[in-house]
Amino acid sequence: MQPIIDMKNIHVLYGSTCAIDIEHLTIAAGERVFVLGRSGSGKTTLSRLIKGRQRPATGEVRVLGQDPTSTQSDQGRAVQRRIAMIDQEFYLIPRHTVISNILSGALGRVSTLRTLIGWYPSGEWQVAEEILSEVELEGFGARRIETLSGGQRQRTAIARALMQDAEIIIADEPISNLDPELAEDALGLLINCAKRRGVTLVVNLHQPSLARQFATRLIGLSEGKMIYDGPPEGFTASMAEIVYRGGYEKNGKANRSKGDNKSRKTVEDKATVTNLRLLND
Repeated sequence: MQPIIDMKNIHVLYGSTCAIDIEHLTIAAGERVFVLGRSGSGKTTLSRLIKGRQRPATGEVRVLGQDPTSTQSDQGRAVQRRIAMIDQEFYLIPRHTVISNILSGALGRVSTLRTLIGWYPSGEWQVAEEILSEVELEGFGARRIETLSGGQRQRTAIARALMQDAEIIIADEPISNLDPELAEDALGLLINCAKRRGVTLVVNLHQPSLARQFATRLIGLSEGKMIYDGPPEGFTASMAEIVYRGGYEKNGKANRSKGDNKSRKTVEDKATVTNLRLLND
């Protein structure tokens, strides 16, 4: 079976820095792939490649059998409509209502004139109302985004992605702005919605414990290189140590070079250490 995402010999450069260096990555339809790594490891760049927001310096990216960056053709735009992305900042319209933001997920199949005046077909309104209930925001449709809590905004962003009716949903750090007690519930909601639709899910995350709980497959990135690709149960504490704290050398061992430890002593890494300990529980 042809993979739904296929990447070969990919290099992404930011100046002289290689942000992504992946020889080969394939993702099959229906997989729930969680990508783990420190800030700057290449997670967001990988997401942008899949969505078609980033062109690689070398190599080939095929999503749903097409080049996702070919947005000038009808075929390319059709592929974009089949890939939804939940950005870390959500990018909702603050002064618009919840239901209006959700309906914007239908832009790819509703005429521009209708969307400009907010005149969506009745069928789209019905779908939006059903999704509103599915993400547990029933009764919030008329509320403006600027009046919502962080958790409610996150659910609205999920609802908008579901409204797109895409075959692939990419979520870039979808719970980074949530309190820890809300994060697991929000991630569980996203997973359950994806399961019901059978869509492929690619999620960037910092928390190994949550990734192990919800993923069918984990990918570990370090300095743009894919150093782990396998089942959640295989992502051991020692592997997490390499991904989050040790860097990576070509032989797959942790990089213990002098001066490296100081750069690891950040708030993010302190939080990750807790997750590493949870892996041993």
